[in-house]
Amino acid sequence: MKVSSKAKKEVEGDNFSDEIKLQLAEKSHLTSDIEKAISIYSKKTQASKKANESEKIKKIFFKEFFDRVSYGFGSQQFINILFFHTGASYFVVGAINGLRVILSIILGSFLDEYSKVRQISKKFIGITGIIFGLSFIFMAMARVLHSVPLFAAALLIGSIGAVSYGEFYQRLFRDTLKKERSRLLRNIAQYGLMITGISILLAGFLMDKFPAIGTPISLFGFKFRLFGYLIAFEIAAISSIISGYVLSFIKEKQIKSIEKRSPLTQLKILFDNLKDNLPVFTKNKTIRVLIIATIITGFVQTLGNSYYGIYIYETFKYSYFKGFTNVAVIFLIAIMTSLFSPFIARNNAREYGKFPMLVFGTLLMAIMPLTYYYNPNLLSISIGTLIGFIGAAIVGVSHGLLTIDIMSEKERKAYFSIYSLLMIIPYFIMIPLGAYAAQIYGLRTLFLLLGLILALVVVPLYFLIIVMHKKEKI
Repeated sequence: MKVSSKAKKEVEGDNFSDEIKLQLAEKSHLTSDIEKAISIYSKKTQASKKANESEKIKKIFFKEFFDRVSYGFGSQQFINILFFHTGASYFVVGAINGLRVILSIILGSFLDEYSKVRQISKKFIGITGIIFGLSFIFMAMARVLHSVPLFAAALLIGSIGAVSYGEFYQRLFRDTLKKERSRLLRNIAQYGLMITGISILLAGFLMDKFPAIGTPISLFGFKFRLFGYLIAFEIAAISSIISGYVLSFIKEKQIKSIEKRSPLTQLKILFDNLKDNLPVFTKNKTIRVLIIATIITGFVQTLGNSYYGIYIYETFKYSYFKGFTNVAVIFLIAIMTSLFSPFIARNNAREYGKFPMLVFGTLLMAIMPLTYYYNPNLLSISIGTLIGFIGAAIVGVSHGLLTIDIMSEKERKAYFSIYSLLMIIPYFIMIPLGAYAAQIYGLRTLFLLLGLILALVVVPLYFLIIVMHKKEKI
């Protein structure tokens, strides 16, 4: 029997209402025929949906694979080392990395708000991925030409592309797939960490095997020089471009735009939102102290991550596994901790409480830079880095749980919507000062300073939050 177009539509929406059945019955169709027709059509529809969903998952899997390869071969630590070797001073490396983080905060906050009122096309998302990939080509060119300005520009443009690509893709990921499929792909993402780790090792090996001076190669009568960083960055670029291309074939769920706004209008709304929510923080002293502690912790992480790779390379470039491979091995260990550190953080936060774990996690984070200062050998630095990453995971989880305890729902919404923007002005002041300290006093002294800041400034601030919160409860 032929089922009406309305019935088909309802079946496709998994809505087998009595109203539809009644509509068909009124047309003199037998009830058994109606049930049979709907059942057959439903099976076809569900089979088609499953096939489309499976195809979508395959495409996203390939996209994730190329993303992870790109992240590994274009590791931020390798970028910082090559930036330094291009001729950038410690101050310039730190300042540009700080500016990169500030741009990422502003752009990430803007895109998060803008995408709430306007749907971003997957074509545009793919273009941002391609821009991210091309930035590696320009960084490699800058290394060849020893051009610090070109390298800095490529690094900043690449970060803009990376943030845009990441923000848009995550939103597309959530809107396109059903929840159960999303959980499946989150499991696939765990294997992505392994792909990233393998890629980092291969990139480190290539850069050591074919150093920056170039390795003479003769092939089919042609002689040329091979540069490891060129190979690694070309792989990162190609992988990122392929990932953006694959994304263009993923069907997206159409969402109606709530309101048409220009980017400038949305940016104004973003900062107006910041101004409107400031009273929430100025009235609550506990939240103010938490924001200060968060800003200082972020500053330490940003500055430390700008220099850890450079320090490892320069200290151990003629020993152990050689320069770039030493960096790869240490940060491979750190990446692998990402597989289990959130689990450790959540379990311990439930067992021992949020406040103790926040303090404990911060002290673990302090161990990382202090290890670089007090005991600079590869084994101790590897362990210190691993402990530092576990500490960061504990702090992240505990911080999120802590906000539930000390803030109302309204305060939490305001806090998470704008707290990253509150970091911008302090970062503009603190990061250049930290980079200047690295330039004048050296990296080891900077690491000592960073570790002491976490242990002697941030930890007491968390104790102060505990005291203030208990007083508010009384």
